[in-house]
Amino acid sequence: MLCCCKGSLAQTIPDSLIQQFNRTNNDSLKARLLLSMGETVEIAAPEKSMTLYKKALQLGRKINNNDNIFLAWINIANCHIELNKMDSAILGFQQAIDVARLMKDSVKVARGFGNMGNVYLHKNDRVKALEYYLYAAKLWEASTDQQYLPILYNNINALLEEQKESTQAVVFANKAIAMATKLGDSLSLVDGLVNLAVSYNHLAQYNKAYELLLTTLPMAKTIGDNYQLVTIYNNMGDYFMQKQNFPAALDQYDEMYTHAKEIGNQFYLNNATLALAKVHRRLKNNKKALQYIIEAESTALVIGERAELVEIYGIRAEMENEAGNYKLAALYYSKTLALSDSLFKSATSEKVADAEAKYQNEKKQKDIIQLEKDKELQQLSLAQKTTFNYILIGSIAVLLLLGFIGYRNIKHRQQLARQQHQLQQQRISELEKDKQLVAVDSLMKGQEEERSRLAKDLHDGLGGLLSGVKFSITNMKDNLIMTPDNMKVFERSLDMIDSSIKELRRVAHNMMPEMLTKFGLDEALKEYCNTINSTRLLIVKYQSLGLSDRLDLSVEIIIYRIIQELLNNTMKHAAATETFVQVIKEGDRLNIVVEDNGKGFNTNLPENNKGAGLANVQSRVDYLKGQLDIHAEPGKGTLVNIEFNLSS
Repeated sequence: MLCCCKGSLAQTIPDSLIQQFNRTNNDSLKARLLLSMGETVEIAAPEKSMTLYKKALQLGRKINNNDNIFLAWINIANCHIELNKMDSAILGFQQAIDVARLMKDSVKVARGFGNMGNVYLHKNDRVKALEYYLYAAKLWEASTDQQYLPILYNNINALLEEQKESTQAVVFANKAIAMATKLGDSLSLVDGLVNLAVSYNHLAQYNKAYELLLTTLPMAKTIGDNYQLVTIYNNMGDYFMQKQNFPAALDQYDEMYTHAKEIGNQFYLNNATLALAKVHRRLKNNKKALQYIIEAESTALVIGERAELVEIYGIRAEMENEAGNYKLAALYYSKTLALSDSLFKSATSEKVADAEAKYQNEKKQKDIIQLEKDKELQQLSLAQKTTFNYILIGSIAVLLLLGFIGYRNIKHRQQLARQQHQLQQQRISELEKDKQLVAVDSLMKGQEEERSRLAKDLHDGLGGLLSGVKFSITNMKDNLIMTPDNMKVFERSLDMIDSSIKELRRVAHNMMPEMLTKFGLDEALKEYCNTINSTRLLIVKYQSLGLSDRLDLSVEIIIYRIIQELLNNTMKHAAATETFVQVIKEGDRLNIVVEDNGKGFNTNLPENNKGAGLANVQSRVDYLKGQLDIHAEPGKGTLVNIEFNLSS
């Protein structure tokens, strides 16, 4: 109920999902598409789904997206349920709960605990399942998202009924009805009303239960809930059977059988055919009863309902005995005996023992009389030996248990010691990484501050000095008499001073762009790309989205330096004519793409990845905890894709 819906029996993934996955470059969307693809084939091919879910988990961890990590663990755990690996499912849901707690999302925590209850229900540990359901209900009741509460209340009602706590079960059925009414959840409302009727029936309030079923029946028909219609007709049939109104009971069981056929659910068909067999026996219609009991036997064998088979074999044995088919009756009596559980075994064993005693009395009556005293002595001796054996076995068992407990304690302590050592090593590693980040942070800040200082000194100091020299020489020009040759030298000197001033300004601008500090990253990148375009050495097409708001200045500087370094590499090494630069900010996610049509290179060769430029880019990406991907082939250009999570 709280697990992901798995209604499809498809064995192949829809082409639309595959095409969408191949088109997108967004890792978060890719992770969700992997989960969707896994869900489409989980029932038919759970192993294939597990592979897809694990890929989604890896991708979620790669981009540090806790939403994707949580959903991946939920789906992995549900897939373990499909594979009947309940212990693995418990570990998976625990991982999901840990992630939800890290996110401080109580709704997701409640979802994890609700699913954990489902696992323990599969393990037939109903007490544990009820504990998890109640804790999940407590969390959901305190949250604003309460859409799962009616379903959860109905599950709690069913568990309480199995534990014969019908009075408390009524409380949760009423809670489910009230919450479903509030949310407008007609399906859960019908479930709650049916559960309440079952609880009333167990409390011997039969008329009240029947009136509630009559009220619920048209609602179930309206929403077309065949599963609940089967349950309603089953309970109404039981009501009429209890009232000895067999024709009315037959009508209800016939309806139950019809809807069970529509669903195709073998479990419900088994219940319906068994009920029809019983009511036809009460109506003395043995032919119909035999027909339905044979069908009930067939479905019970398919679904492995051993408890139902015991009752079916018993009824079949009685019917064959009444029809005079004693051999067939004996066969079914023996089948009943073989499949009986502990309650049936005690009763059937007494019958077998009684029959055996009568047989022995007829055959060896005289021998039994003569050996009665010897038998009593032997039984007394045997009882004494048995008592001694029990004491001995008990002592050995206690010693073994104590030894086992001691061994477990030692292993547990060793395991705790290993875990503590691993935690210490992990902590040391984290501290070393933090230390490295602090050093890198200080280095980068120092570099940018020194760049800014040098740029200012060059622009204001040396730039002003050169401008003054030019002004002075220009003034001298009008007061000097020069030959044509000297005039050419004079003009050439002025041109060289102009070129020096322009080069000085360009260097100062590259060291700390004024546009970046004043107007932000987007304008600075536009100006830089236009500057490259003006040289006609390379055509740069720039595109941005979502950069209207300023980022932290240190982040903007690092991103600017990354793109500056990538474009410099393109101009120096790629022999490209065109380059495409794209910067997209969506929420806390920032994506950078730089693609050129140059000569490319082989990324698998170590010497192609050792350049100072790429090392500088990688260090800056690592500083912002981003992900750098380079896609290049000789002769096919180069594409660099970088993703950042600005919130981390």
